[in-house]
Amino acid sequence: MKKIFLFLFSLAIIVYGLSEFVGDRLIKQIVESNISNSLDRDTEIGDLKINYLKGEAIAKDIKLNNEKFSEDLLSIKNVYVKLDSASIFSNIIKIDRVDIDGLNFNYFFKLKIKGLNDYKNVDDNVKSLDKTMIEGSGRSTSSKQFNISEINVRKINLSINNPELKISDQISLKDMKFDNIGNTKNSNDYKKVIRDVLKKIVNVVKTKIISSKLNEKLEKIKDLNKDKLKEKIKDKLKNKLKNLIN
Repeated sequence: MKKIFLFLFSLAIIVYGLSEFVGDRLIKQIVESNISNSLDRDTEIGDLKINYLKGEAIAKDIKLNNEKFSEDLLSIKNVYVKLDSASIFSNIIKIDRVDIDGLNFNYFFKLKIKGLNDYKNVDDNVKSLDKTMIEGSGRSTSSKQFNISEINVRKINLSINNPELKISDQISLKDMKFDNIGNTKNSNDYKKVIRDVLKKIVNVVKTKIISSKLNEKLEKIKDLNKDKLKEKIKDKLKNKLKNLIN
């Protein structure tokens, strides 16, 4: 009898352990796929652990790739999620709280013209994402709904990059908090929230980078171009004089 009891107990532990391992891996793949399809950007989650009894999940090393630019659009070090575990397998996933620590957003931009009057003359990795939020994603096939009661984002770092002009700068942003976010009838639309955050990022870049450092870079380029033009004019005059003498 004892042997049967020990066998059943051991079997239960093995089954539970396998369900935890396989379940975490399967849900990780589902989450990666849903985010990738919703945002039209490949998403990778380094590690995901779910405690079904406590209703907690911890994700680490999350990366969202860029569409046109190199490197990641954003990366997140740690995410803690307090959720209703049973809702994972229902139509609406209910999440009480999400704590995001260590969010790095990489802003890449290029100039459409050799000059700058306003943001319209800049091509960046934000505009295409904003367009996806407005028009929707062609890749999205999930019918899942979700609602997050509270989101806290801490330690936000904004990196601004333009390889052509050799601009590379970093700015720390204030912590952010959002309430009642999701895609249900009673939720604040997560797409609108993302668009609002993108607008804030663009405004920071415009005021702190484009209005100052970028103009300085462009002035230097103009000065270099003027010097080159002067040299070209001198060379042409020299050649004309030589032709006249000959």
